[in-house]
Amino acid sequence: MITPQQLTLEMKEKGEILKRLAFKFTKDPEEIQELVQQTFVLSLKCADNYINNPKLVAWLYVIMKNSYINTYRNNRKRIKFEKYQSSNYRNEGCTEPSSINEAGYKFLFSDVKSLLQKYPPCYYSLFQSYIEGYKYRELADKYGLPEGTVKTRIYHMRKLLQKNLDKKLYTA
Repeated sequence: MITPQQLTLEMKEKGEILKRLAFKFTKDPEEIQELVQQTFVLSLKCADNYINNPKLVAWLYVIMKNSYINTYRNNRKRIKFEKYQSSNYRNEGCTEPSSINEAGYKFLFSDVKSLLQKYPPCYYSLFQSYIEGYKYRELADKYGLPEGTVKTRIYHMRKLLQKNLDKKLYTA
């Protein structure tokens, strides 16, 4: 058996080792410090279970690992419960107070549409189908083009749109 005072002295010596071991579980310095402190507290509570042998670090590591796992599980349960609660509120018709300003989207969409119509109809219809969610392979089959050509045309259309929309934003 080891006294709590002896354990405290040995743990102070092993503090840096414990910090390096805690780095395996998390990269956040605050969480590492909290995990080491929690390990010290739990080891002092269980000091009577420790048999004086040279494997103090291994014993502390097991305490640290179990402490981290318990904290992780509790956080996961809490987040799951919070999501469950908020989904129940939504099902009852309650929503969080918010407003969505769709005016910006309407202006942007009209700008994109007007720019797209300036290009040849085959490019316009191809890009429109891509925006609607068709895959490259499906577009290649639909328009009778090689898949590489479809990818190239869509890539060029996106680049032209980006360039023209940037010009439009800076001149506005």
